[in-house]
Amino acid sequence: MKPDLILHIGLSKTGTSSIQRVLGGQRAALAKLGVCYPASPGWANHGMLPASLVPLSRLGHFNPALWDGIGAEARLAQFRRDFAAEMAALPATIRLVILSAEQCGGLLTTREEITRLRDLLAPFAARIRVAVYLRRQDQHAASGYTQALRVAGINPPALPKLGPDRLPHYDYARMLEDWAAVFGDDAMLVRIFERSSLARGDAVDDFLALCEVPLAVPADHPDRQSNLSLTPAAIDLVRTLGERLKARPEGLSASSLLWRRFTASVSEALPGRGWQPHPAEAAAFLARFEQVNEAVRRRWFPDRPSLFAPLDAASAGPPPAGPPPIDRDAALEAACLLMEHQLNAAAQREADQHVQVGRLHERLGEHAPARNAFRAAVRAVPEHPLAQQHLAEAAMRDGNRVAAEAHLAVLRRAHPGHAATQRVEKLLLAKSTE
Repeated sequence: MKPDLILHIGLSKTGTSSIQRVLGGQRAALAKLGVCYPASPGWANHGMLPASLVPLSRLGHFNPALWDGIGAEARLAQFRRDFAAEMAALPATIRLVILSAEQCGGLLTTREEITRLRDLLAPFAARIRVAVYLRRQDQHAASGYTQALRVAGINPPALPKLGPDRLPHYDYARMLEDWAAVFGDDAMLVRIFERSSLARGDAVDDFLALCEVPLAVPADHPDRQSNLSLTPAAIDLVRTLGERLKARPEGLSASSLLWRRFTASVSEALPGRGWQPHPAEAAAFLARFEQVNEAVRRRWFPDRPSLFAPLDAASAGPPPAGPPPIDRDAALEAACLLMEHQLNAAAQREADQHVQVGRLHERLGEHAPARNAFRAAVRAVPEHPLAQQHLAEAAMRDGNRVAAEAHLAVLRRAHPGHAATQRVEKLLLAKSTE
């Protein structure tokens, strides 16, 4: 018997990265629940799926690292073979397949393209449902500014000056109509991306509930916080470097791995709310989509007084005269914070590598080289828990209780609840009772 299939098409900037990373990281747990999150379309984001259905010329913003060094055409051909094989080999215990790619909503813009996707999936599923989250257009555009920076769009932040006729990706009425025409109204699972409308106010929890998947994911799980926006100072830093690179003869390219690594580092070190438009500007932009949103409300959410939570711009005052200039002092401060973060991360990587070398020496019975490696680790990161643990154990082997207790004191101060601390405490207690 074929499984059901839920196709999550985004939209972008609605928690899709968090959802995808949680699902990708929990494949084994999902399989025990009878749920498959396929790996062939991508480890987390299944962007290979829609990418395989459109001309290569429309994939300019795709990260070139996705092509595994063999180019888009060859990599997508490999995906088609791998996906068909993976779906054909699903075990009988799988009751549900989940696919998630926000690029579906952005790349597949005609009913013909959507139909090609349906025809690709239909042989593998008993029933297909389409999950989509809608975000108020002004919030979506503001959140998308950080993503534009990541793909080398370094213009000053501003809302578009156009409406739904020129911004079809914000015409939610037409988008839903096209997908419903192909998959059917009953197949559409339409949700509003607002905290008050999401299960427990969280996109991951809401999506799992929508799919009826009882997967427990801790509230502080790092995958829940993915693809975050930036602080205002971080935005100024990215704009500053982007302008400098753009002025060079070689220019600035969205396909530059260096640029993508830089923006990823900034995102990791300096996450924040991102750019926020002036309320009056947001209200003017949102007003252009009033008829579109009302059509969506009437068809899909007749019980809601309005499709989205209203925006109050009455008391905000007049908008600024022009786009915000780069704050060079703020950019410099952000650069210092980024450098500090990078140096700490480099030291941590160095210490981790020394610990791995030390553990290898220990397994080979080479205690002196092992101790040297652990000492090198604490020179890089003085409070490294595993290095401190192994040095404490080495001191105990030598009968040097004073040194072992000194290492334990470091562990208790820096890592009071760590397993390394607990292990050294138990070893010292056992030694004292001998």
